[in-house]
Amino acid sequence: MSENENEKRNAGVQQRKRNAAVHQDRNSTVKNERAAFDNIGLTKRNADYMFRFNQALQATKLNPEKKAEIVKTTTAELLAGQKKGKTARNLYGSDVNARIKEIIEGPKRPAGTPDPYWPSTLYNGLNFFTIFSFMFGIMFLLTPAQKGAQPVGILSILLSSVIAGLALPLIPRIFDSKREHRFSLWIRIAGSVAFLVVWLGLFSMMALLPGYLNPMIGAWPMIVLGVVSGLASILVKRQWKLTQGFFGSTPQRRR
Repeated sequence: MSENENEKRNAGVQQRKRNAAVHQDRNSTVKNERAAFDNIGLTKRNADYMFRFNQALQATKLNPEKKAEIVKTTTAELLAGQKKGKTARNLYGSDVNARIKEIIEGPKRPAGTPDPYWPSTLYNGLNFFTIFSFMFGIMFLLTPAQKGAQPVGILSILLSSVIAGLALPLIPRIFDSKREHRFSLWIRIAGSVAFLVVWLGLFSMMALLPGYLNPMIGAWPMIVLGVVSGLASILVKRQWKLTQGFFGSTPQRRR
């Protein structure tokens, strides 16, 4: 056998030894991780769940401190659940990836639950600003003389949008039949109508303000602002996963 063949053979043997050592180290690491959950009082099934949960959690982009905190909290919840006869499957289900996704993204709101108020206010206010901006921008393009006859300044549009944004999320709550209400239905209807009248009255009174307080902008700048506010409303809706609004409810997907 030539010297080159001996070298290749020896190199192959050394590589197999290194691979075996790496494989052994991995098996040792896995056993140690599993033993860490076996020795803290968890049942066999709960320890197996935590082992799989921890492996899936380590694959995420969370920082080490956050991962350690999640593992500690979940382990404590399982230990407390065991005292009541509950298992990891009862508490979280069998899919560890779904549980991790819920922890990272937050739990989904039950269907029909109202959206959080302030994000909903921002979303609806941006929607109304978009509508008013497009409506008056196109109106000024088609009938420029309208500017002098019925001035609509940017402050009028902004104030109306803010009022609409604040009020619209309250309407489903006011007329929700599943809630307990302090006032009767007719009083609530009368209050809603009164609010609408005040809203329109304020919008009309804003036209009486001097131009330097309620300036008018051109048709195209108004349309551009409408586009920007429309895109912003989409971002707000996605950020807070809103399902309700001026344009109707978005059905939530069932798991």
